[in-house]
Amino acid sequence: MIECRLRELAEFQHVLSNHNVKKKRKGYYSHSVLPVKGLGRKSWPIIVQIDVDHEKYIEQGLTKKEVIEQCIEFLNQAPPRKKYAKKNPKPLYGHLEVFKARLKEDDNGKYIEAELITDQRKNKNFWREGIKHRKIRMPLKLKSK
Repeated sequence: MIECRLRELAEFQHVLSNHNVKKKRKGYYSHSVLPVKGLGRKSWPIIVQIDVDHEKYIEQGLTKKEVIEQCIEFLNQAPPRKKYAKKNPKPLYGHLEVFKARLKEDDNGKYIEAELITDQRKNKNFWREGIKHRKIRMPLKLKSK
């Protein structure tokens, strides 16, 4: 597993790059229609940026795909149980799966820009909420599946 963390994003950061906002979250729900089984019922797409020095791991012999998968595996871990807690904690971001990911670099360093699938429709760590199945306008190609 590769230790990594999600970057803090402002709500409209992708539109207003120099917009100063105090409140930030780890990503946002995407309303794109993806060819994913259970979209809008059991799975919802999110867009995140994951801070990780991917070149260091690629030099060690890992492929790009392995770096991304190990990072997601780390993010899927539940936090340690608190003392005297009865229930086992759940992962902070739900169960994540990779749909699409790219390795990138900017002024803040190297990161992975990823479109992931989560099993939580609402999560306080992400902007917006996942769209319900009835409100999704599915393309004809995807309706038959």
